[in-house]
Amino acid sequence: MRGRMKTMAMTRSDQLYSDLRDDILSLRLAPGERVSERMIEARYGHASRTPIRSALSRLASDRLVQQAESGWSVTPLSMALILQACEFRVGIERDGVALVCERASATDLDRIERDLIPQRADIDRAEWLRTSWMFHVELVRLAGNDLYADAMADVMQRLARVRWLEISDEAGRARTIVEHRQILTHVRQGDVP
Repeated sequence: MRGRMKTMAMTRSDQLYSDLRDDILSLRLAPGERVSERMIEARYGHASRTPIRSALSRLASDRLVQQAESGWSVTPLSMALILQACEFRVGIERDGVALVCERASATDLDRIERDLIPQRADIDRAEWLRTSWMFHVELVRLAGNDLYADAMADVMQRLARVRWLEISDEAGRARTIVEHRQILTHVRQGDVP
């Protein structure tokens, strides 16, 4: 949301990365599932090794795939890591939002509400996940400390597959709208939720 976005054609590597990432986050590729270059070629269309390897390398940086004995696999989910990520997120968000209460303008908070809280719960699930993710990252970015925003982006990445399940129906998405508005109400009142 910061700065101007450049409009560029996606490279084959970018497209593969985006398609694989969407399938991992939406659990169409299951945790622990093997991901081979041949499977990618068959499932996502012909591509040379270079774009496939580039996409897999980026997904590994995102911690969505990992190298396995004979190739790659979707990073498994473990309850212990999910709980750790949730604890970490609470700490980052609490401390970051405390700074946001001191530093953010009403205009900044209005922009977050306008741009990143959907008006209805019946929008596309992938778009919902993106805006929900960006709500938390951009809110913490208002603290004026990019380390908080980077940490929030990282932890939201780790929780993306869990969040996908959380917003699987309109009731889950409606709950998120209410929660996000409540967070902004607390911030406007200078009260860390």
